[in-house]
Amino acid sequence: MSKISRREFIQVSALATAGVALAACAKATEEPQEEPTATTAPKAEEEKPTATPVPEAEPAENEAPALAEMVASGALPPLDERLPAQPMVVGPGVLVVAEHCDWEVGTYEGGVLRTVTTNPTWSYPCQHALENIINTPKHHTGPMSGNIVESFTVNDDVTEYTFTLRKGMKWSDGEPLTTEDVAFAWEDCLLNEQITPALSEVFKDGAKPAGDPMTLEIVDDYNFNVTFKAPTGHFLNEIGMGNLWDPYCDLMKPKHYLTQFHADYTPVAELKPMLEEEGLTEDEWHRLFQAKGGNWWGGGCEHEAEELPVLRGWIIMESPEEQIIMERNPYYHKVDTEGKQLPYIGRVEAKVVAAAENIPSTIITGEINFCREILRHTDVALYKENEGDAYRVNLDMVYHNAPVAFMLNYNNEDPVWQQVVLDVRFRQAVNAAINNQEIIDALYLGLGTHSPWFPAVDDAELANKLLDEIGMDQRDADGYRLGPDGEPFEIFFEVALNPLFAQPAEMISQHLDGVGLRTSLKQLEGALFTERRDANELYASLDWLDDCDWPDIHHWDRMPDTRARWGRLWHDWMRTEGEEGIEPPDWIKELYEIDSELQTVNPNTDKAEAALQRFTEWEMTNIPVFPIARDIADPCIVPPNLANVPHAGRSSAMMFAEEQLFFKQA
Repeated sequence: MSKISRREFIQVSALATAGVALAACAKATEEPQEEPTATTAPKAEEEKPTATPVPEAEPAENEAPALAEMVASGALPPLDERLPAQPMVVGPGVLVVAEHCDWEVGTYEGGVLRTVTTNPTWSYPCQHALENIINTPKHHTGPMSGNIVESFTVNDDVTEYTFTLRKGMKWSDGEPLTTEDVAFAWEDCLLNEQITPALSEVFKDGAKPAGDPMTLEIVDDYNFNVTFKAPTGHFLNEIGMGNLWDPYCDLMKPKHYLTQFHADYTPVAELKPMLEEEGLTEDEWHRLFQAKGGNWWGGGCEHEAEELPVLRGWIIMESPEEQIIMERNPYYHKVDTEGKQLPYIGRVEAKVVAAAENIPSTIITGEINFCREILRHTDVALYKENEGDAYRVNLDMVYHNAPVAFMLNYNNEDPVWQQVVLDVRFRQAVNAAINNQEIIDALYLGLGTHSPWFPAVDDAELANKLLDEIGMDQRDADGYRLGPDGEPFEIFFEVALNPLFAQPAEMISQHLDGVGLRTSLKQLEGALFTERRDANELYASLDWLDDCDWPDIHHWDRMPDTRARWGRLWHDWMRTEGEEGIEPPDWIKELYEIDSELQTVNPNTDKAEAALQRFTEWEMTNIPVFPIARDIADPCIVPPNLANVPHAGRSSAMMFAEEQLFFKQA
């Protein structure tokens, strides 16, 4: 059987899908089965998973009818030629922890998942379709098992990692995945200074910016090893331990496809027509490589991914401007406990709207049936009133983030500003002034709690007392406080345009005004906000914060160079060992000490738990940022008959496990 090209697949699958009949209802769920083992130096009391034989199913039942028609017509190889010898088996507790999801074997087809976005190259279902090298239930550090790799091992001091790819696994165009793709990604992309000017510290000894690069050893077509000279436990996060945002693309790239755009494999003279088409010179071949998907991160809907072979469950199709369309990858490596190839649902669409204000109408008219984290709680009553056959509102799950946090820029050059915000008593006052419970009640239906990593105060009287103590006891004629220099003090509060940012920003401004801190709020278009943030011109802002995330990983969001970049110059100083930036105070240096320990230790150890406890105490003492809440219920829109939807936990886990969702037939 010859391999089908991507363009041929698009054409043939469109025809086949039109005439597909619905599959029969699923059989009863079997007892949970586990994926073939990965060994990772677990705690002594934990048992290692045991290997499970791959389930078998009748040929007529184990693939989507649309794909079966393509096989019958000769347009696609049979399923046993498309799956690896040992597929990843998905069952209860594999993608979502068992206690959060009543998992069952699904059926094919039955409908389309339809979401909404304001960004023509991004949607939540598209972003969340990414694949990690290893697997853990989402938002958890274990148990660890193989995903793209069949198995892996890690030594006790987390310096040596061994990996075995799934023999027979293929890219979405039918070409085999081998260690040649790993070597190409490392040697020809990450170590190529034109493509990667600065190698990320996650690939360096101890996950330190100044560390030496890791060593990659290719053993054979399916086995490779990674070694570090110093303990580097953070590499587990990079390959997929609990960390949802680091897919395979850094370490695995489709060499057979991308070499046609790489100057080490294709002479620049042959690249010249494509370079000219992109308006690039011969010296800019690396930009062509990037534009063709060479730097695609694995979770977006960018146009370069439309032709790029992938390892995820859906392929991004060429789409009209008002839509983002994904269709099932016929070479996907996962099956359920009965041997049925995933994903169950063959098509996911995103409607692109001009503004966030247009989102509610797309839902109540039934155009949209699947979305999360973009809906205002104040619109939930409207959505509930219009529930019906098209969708239902699910409030069972919570955000995986704060969802937002107020942030001060400690590196703004204004000397009076620095004098004020670097005084911990000012930060204690701000934390006390922001009435978190009032925000939770007004904006989030009262469905949330205070962050456990910061003092739960909500005390305007205490805030006033602390502000008086630091020399801000004098006020102007309007009742606003003067700075310690005797001049009017103002918090210039700038936030990016976002429907989920505006309302909490307004309430925070009111709370700060209430204790005499004049606060001027301005919303900026995204590009302008980013420009001012990166130029270190912000005074205060609001941004996402993974406040209530998974153990050992959530601390990344509290580092000074993340999100609103509240201490970027400190980070530059620490990263360059004093050659750039400005020297941070001791409390920030302590944060980097804690971060270094968390980056190096094995996350599944008592030592890591001790480091995380130290980090928690550091936050409680220093209050670097100001999260709004924790465990906020996330209004999710889902089809009424969508199955394998979690009934608890983080809402993002539902979308990160899209491949197990299915339309349950009556």
